[in-house]
Amino acid sequence: MEQLSFRVEAFEGPLDLLLTLIKKNKVNIYDIPISEILEQYLEVIAQMESLDLEVSSEFLVLAATLLQIKSRMLLPVEDEEEEGEDPREELVRRLIEYKRFKEKAEFLRSRENLGYTRFYKAPEYIERPVIPYDYSKVSTENLLISYKVSYMKLERKLPPPKKSFEGIVGHEKVSVRSRVKIIWKALISKGKAKFLDLFKGIKSRPEAVASFMAVLELIKLKKIMVEGDNDNLEVKRIADEDEFSLDMIED
Repeated sequence: MEQLSFRVEAFEGPLDLLLTLIKKNKVNIYDIPISEILEQYLEVIAQMESLDLEVSSEFLVLAATLLQIKSRMLLPVEDEEEEGEDPREELVRRLIEYKRFKEKAEFLRSRENLGYTRFYKAPEYIERPVIPYDYSKVSTENLLISYKVSYMKLERKLPPPKKSFEGIVGHEKVSVRSRVKIIWKALISKGKAKFLDLFKGIKSRPEAVASFMAVLELIKLKKIMVEGDNDNLEVKRIADEDEFSLDMIED
């Protein structure tokens, strides 16, 4: 590697100096020639001291780190497990991380004065013109008309009354006990009936639900049984009494 002459610059830190040496020597950051770089690094530090420039302890710590890496690379490897380890690996990682942050800082620095050449005009206050009101034409009749118009607009915003939905939406209450009584009366005369026949004549969903609940209640009370397949279910009476108390059935 050829000997390079340096002009001592104001480096931001030891990693900045080391990165500058790598760049000027045009070497691969993943394969740093430690001996040559260390020699140039110590030379720059000596120049800084001769010019009475402040050399912080960070520069000396990195110099010691480079000396340690150099010594480890010169020593023979005794352990086979350590043979694949590169003493420069940690230093390379730090340099790559520092380089990444430095590039981001330079990008932000290039955009630091981006908006200095732009000027914005502050919004002006525009005074609203005064609207003259002519109260000479205001009468009781006009006020009454305005009130009616305002009241009609208010009514349109209010929800419609419940009577408007009669015949469209409703909640029909059907007693489960009444359906139990009807089904049980039909089974007393016939003894059995098809399951679908129990729902004939039903005109609403609440009535159908109540009828189904009535069948379940009769099964629960062991008054009837249901047998057959899905297409041909049949309901049979299994209790002998003609009447029983409906008080135990929840309505």
